[in-house]
Amino acid sequence: MREGYASRAVLGAAAVSVAVHAAHLRREMARRGWECIDLAREAGLSQATIREALAGRRIAAKSLGLIALALSRWPPLAGVDDLLFDDDVGLD
Repeated sequence: MREGYASRAVLGAAAVSVAVHAAHLRREMARRGWECIDLAREAGLSQATIREALAGRRIAAKSLGLIALALSRWPPLAGVDDLLFDDDVGLD
């Protein structure tokens, strides 16, 4: 096996995955008026990856970073926070 190929295979096997707090992600999307397709486009990810995160399934840590970056680039819509029902009260 070629040396470069072997090191890439080992790195790929060690990919880190994380669980996203789906309710918090939904809230951040709602604060921006985004649907799944909007977040996927802004983060450069597939809709399937966003749906996995929204379902509470594990996604790649790199994907979480891209989601966070997309959310940070777009501020919440003015006045939305006052209109959203806070169903996360008391959740960690």
